[in-house]
Amino acid sequence: MKIGTRTLKTAVAAGIAMLISETIHLDYFVFAAIIAILSIQETRKKSIRASYERVMASLLAIGMGAAMFTLLGYSPVTLTLYFVIFIPLVQQLKLQDGLITSVVILTHLYTEAQFSLELFINELLLIAIGVGVGLVVNMYMPTLDREIERIKDNIDRSLAVLFYDVAACVETGVYNNHSMMLIKTRDYLKEGKDLALRRMGNSIGKRNEDMDYLYFRMRERQYDILKRVADNAKEITMVVNEAKPVATFLRRVGDHVNEQADASVFLQELEEMIEHYRKNVPLPTTREEFEVRSSLLNILSDVKSYLILKERYILLLKEHGHAREKRADQKD
Repeated sequence: MKIGTRTLKTAVAAGIAMLISETIHLDYFVFAAIIAILSIQETRKKSIRASYERVMASLLAIGMGAAMFTLLGYSPVTLTLYFVIFIPLVQQLKLQDGLITSVVILTHLYTEAQFSLELFINELLLIAIGVGVGLVVNMYMPTLDREIERIKDNIDRSLAVLFYDVAACVETGVYNNHSMMLIKTRDYLKEGKDLALRRMGNSIGKRNEDMDYLYFRMRERQYDILKRVADNAKEITMVVNEAKPVATFLRRVGDHVNEQADASVFLQELEEMIEHYRKNVPLPTTREEFEVRSSLLNILSDVKSYLILKERYILLLKEHGHAREKRADQKD
């Protein structure tokens, strides 16, 4: 049985919160453990936001509960009226994460059947200990860099394989079904974006920028383009004179599928190739030859779009690196 980091953090936070609360003899000390458990979120930013909502909703619950129970009495009717007012108010104030905590606090007030300074301080300490311990424990987040790099490598290899397969189809006229590779690539892209977003959510006090997330977005758009390329490859049922140089070009692009590769050279070569075919290649003599040449032109046009996306990403990388160097110089 594998125990994850979040599970361990939840257990540690609950144990520490309950130990502190019990040591200082707070009533309902188990409640501090519950708050600590709820404070363990997927990212640091989510944890801070949830903790804020929990504290504000709890303070609102104490104030409203004390006022309504004092004026209307400790009865099920008052409790019902309280929920009718409190739940929409929490939703209106966007404090939904604090609803469960608030309900528990209200049960404490209702059980005591009186409101006192001691009870107020007790509830405040439970909230402070639970939220504080949960936040401190959740500040530890394992690095996601290695996992993100692994997924990026998998995506690059998958896209390279698609280029090689399409090149083979162009050269032989035999179509290779790409559906499994496309599904795997799509899954890698989703996983990579999720991890990049998690890392962004853990970056407290930093600019919310992540080049890896932009990389996955770029690859996602390229993936959509390559799906069209694969569809056009289905239409290639014969080998034409242009097949060999097109296949060679596609393999060269596949050889350079990596994050740092510059697409500008390939774009220039592609423009020259398309221009050459338009001016020098004779008109097709059969319908099948026309359809195959049309599919080849569509493939090259889509590859051009693919390369333009990569060229834009390289420019973003350079701008990002320049901005980081500039900020570092300003700090120095």
